Amino acid sequence: MREARNERREPLVSIIIPVYNKADFVRESLESALAQTYPNIELVLVNDGSTDSSLAILEEYRSKFPEKIMLIDQENGGVSKATNVGIRASKGAFIQFLDADDLLSPDKIENQVRILEGNSPFALASCEWVNFKNDISQFIRLPYGVFQNYETGLDWLLYSWNKQEMMADSSWLTSKALLNLAGQWDESLSINQDGEFFMRVLLKSEKVIFDPKSKAYYRTLNETSVSKQQSYLAAQSLLDSFRKYQNEILNVEDSKRVRLALKRVYMKFIYDVYPMYPNLIKKAKDLMWKLDINEKVFIAGPKFQKLSRFIGFENALRLKRILQ
Repeated sequence: MREARNERREPLVSIIIPVYNKADFVRESLESALAQTYPNIELVLVNDGSTDSSLAILEEYRSKFPEKIMLIDQENGGVSKATNVGIRASKGAFIQFLDADDLLSPDKIENQVRILEGNSPFALASCEWVNFKNDISQFIRLPYGVFQNYETGLDWLLYSWNKQEMMADSSWLTSKALLNLAGQWDESLSINQDGEFFMRVLLKSEKVIFDPKSKAYYRTLNETSVSKQQSYLAAQSLLDSFRKYQNEILNVEDSKRVRLALKRVYMKFIYDVYPMYPNLIKKAKDLMWKLDINEKVFIAGPKFQKLSRFIGFENALRLKRILQ
């Protein structure tokens, strides 16, 4: 009886899992969610028009765990739309996002709920994320500086943009109240939807609390982030997401440190897409110029930065292209 009473007092955590053609991996992700040591969870599964056997697998799990799983089946509309549908259907006080091929350490949600207890509902919990392919015991760690506490979400953003670091969606645990402030996932974007969404979440958050015990496991498939943006429309959408960064963050703080970080964001875009799509590169350069930051900044690895200092950013890009 004591366990039942304790469970009823625990705030509900909604784990939102959008699924599109992930039949090879989704069972493992569902098992990871169901294996959480935190007792009061619901899984909100949104099948986004899968054409493989994903829906049958989701229906199987829903029939096994009807008290824990809500299943929504819809026509394909993209990950942002599916995630928004999941958020609206969720009942939890906290939201955990999980891609249909990624995994969580069993104590992840419990640790982060405990960390957030007693804090403002606008605090945000994070944890380390690691890369793996098939076996999570063979994960690869990343030496990232974002794996620490930050006094404000703005501080977290500026560090990540300056260092070109990122956070996997599944690393965060957010209150529903904070998500409501940030707004929906942007359904107009086809790439970096999560980066743009969590940019807004972080700008609304009062602080970021790092959980040193938990892990989110990010499955690396054959397609890299750079290869995903090899189409013109994807690159255009990526640049659009960065413009949205600028519009949002300058409304919170318009300062030199913010504009320097934005300059690095646009430089990284040019670095990633060069020499393709000259018109998008020109747009990125124009956006950089309008920031009115004359101070030189350097991006990418130590060798490229050294070369940029010696011959300039654009000449270093040209030389890099020749040597590839």
